[in-house]
Amino acid sequence: MAAVILSLLGFASTLYFFVYILWTGNNNMFTYFWLVLGILLAGAGILKHIISKRQITIPKTLLAVFYSVTIIVCLVLFVTEFIIITNGFKKPEPGADYIIVLGARVNGTKVSRNLKYRLDAALGYIKDNPLCKVIVSGGQGKGEHITEGQAMRDYLINKGIEPERVIKEEISVNTGENLKYSMDIIGNKSAKVVIVSNNFHIYRAVKIAEKQGYKNVSGAGAKTVAFTLPNCYLREAFAVIKYKICGQI
Repeated sequence: MAAVILSLLGFASTLYFFVYILWTGNNNMFTYFWLVLGILLAGAGILKHIISKRQITIPKTLLAVFYSVTIIVCLVLFVTEFIIITNGFKKPEPGADYIIVLGARVNGTKVSRNLKYRLDAALGYIKDNPLCKVIVSGGQGKGEHITEGQAMRDYLINKGIEPERVIKEEISVNTGENLKYSMDIIGNKSAKVVIVSNNFHIYRAVKIAEKQGYKNVSGAGAKTVAFTLPNCYLREAFAVIKYKICGQI
């Protein structure tokens, strides 16, 4: 039974990889995690079947080490995901001086669905806080005909936001640079700032901002395309762990 379950999980992981690639394009190296995981799980299923069929005895010490490592890894990921999820749904502080919308993929000149969700979340905050200004932050990547900052600015203006309230930042290529260059525009680390991103990204974004010296910052989480949730949340967990180990948050 264990061999069958492992093989089915391996098939599901591999299938998710191929469907994800077809759905979103091959634009994120982490997506290959699902292919590698699928191969490993399928291989484990075959190995389990061979061990059972040939009645091979595995040393208890080796099993103890394997199960201990597996439990520790799962526990670390569980705790990390809990922190990410709970922080992603916290409400932003009202009355911000600036909100920063972090960039995400642009398809040609059109914002992707996850970026649209960020912008729609920003729209709600902007309308409720008419005195705040908006920094749309993101450079130009592969497959993008314009910068993410420009695409976001166009989207907000088309939705009725006054052009003078929307400030572009167009050279950043990652979250750290988004926040660094946005603060260069703000020029005051004590300003009240709200960072807008998808729910899974809020915890790390706010922690990076605090590490950079932001004194009064909170996050506003937007929803995420349902199909991308497993990839986004697992990738983010690994990113949070890496950033924590490297002292970046």
